[in-house]
Amino acid sequence: MKNDIADLLDGLSFFREFSYPEMTVIGKYLMLQSSVKGTSIFQKGDPGSFMLILVKGRISIYKGGEHGQRLLSTENKGRIVGEMALLDRERRSATCIVDEDCEYVSLNQDGLRKLATEYPALAYRFMCCVAQLLSRRLRRASGMMADFLSDEEK
Repeated sequence: MKNDIADLLDGLSFFREFSYPEMTVIGKYLMLQSSVKGTSIFQKGDPGSFMLILVKGRISIYKGGEHGQRLLSTENKGRIVGEMALLDRERRSATCIVDEDCEYVSLNQDGLRKLATEYPALAYRFMCCVAQLLSRRLRRASGMMADFLSDEEK
């Protein structure tokens, strides 16, 4: 199974810093899962206990508010979702719905802890990649907020 997961990860941009043998090791801590169109992978308010890496299909992320559900993004193969919940263990801030039958691998807190214990250097590199991903997303969100605020001033 771990080689199957490494095959799924091979070629994804998030894993470009990792060799195939390293992806095989990481694969031991991931779970391959699937969901069918229309199902929810997680709901806003659910306990945050895992992140996922989409390897097939399409999902959408929705944020609810006083004016109903609002589409935040649509994600395809290679996208990572839920990494904040894996790190901070807070409740989900959005809902993830399957648009097209999908397969994904998930990493839960127990798997991350085991990876860190058994392969600390590899876990460190993995978490550095997650931190870089979060940094890029925060910069993009900050830029969008700045653009929004400057449009408000006009």
